[in-house]
Amino acid sequence: MQTIIDGVKRSLDEHHDSLTWRRVTVPGLDVAWVGMHVPVVDTGGRPWVWEVVTPDQYDASPRMQNDPLVLPVAHDTVVAEVNHLDHSGPIMRMQVPVREAPATIRLATALDSSGPWSVRLETGWTIQALGTAAQCWIDRETSGTARLTTPEPALPAHQRYQLHPAIDFESAAFDRLLTLDPDDAAVVTSLLSQVHDALLPYR
Repeated sequence: MQTIIDGVKRSLDEHHDSLTWRRVTVPGLDVAWVGMHVPVVDTGGRPWVWEVVTPDQYDASPRMQNDPLVLPVAHDTVVAEVNHLDHSGPIMRMQVPVREAPATIRLATALDSSGPWSVRLETGWTIQALGTAAQCWIDRETSGTARLTTPEPALPAHQRYQLHPAIDFESAAFDRLLTLDPDDAAVVTSLLSQVHDALLPYR
């Protein structure tokens, strides 16, 4: 492990410009986890530089606490999926950034539990939270000036539509909404608005 850490620090010390990175996920993993891959960083063949976990996971694992490349980061977003039995995948997904991710979310929907509609909610990390955590590690552990390139969260005006005073949609997602029957589109927009309103205390 020390060899990997030394290689990471050496690579970062050698770069004085902006570094691109991407998320690495493991399909089917039953715990919250994200890897961060930086192509120019030497990891000895490991497909990620840092592992990101929740603070609770970190506190419960001596192995993680002893690994300097594991970053405990609190979830800062809620992802809502609206599903229908006639569709193989989510009809619409919405991500709502929050100051604090709620343990549970209660929605005042009028959905019939035996009906075709359902809403799935899960918490996670925004790309900004991941980038900030890794940049803090770089600033603390290396002597270089490497900076991670993290996209800004806002979409350009020509790529978004407003569904609600505080809900913006990517144009591609909104275009899909327009393909639904009017009654189905009304259900989707109502459910997403209810999710947004339920999260107001946490924003």
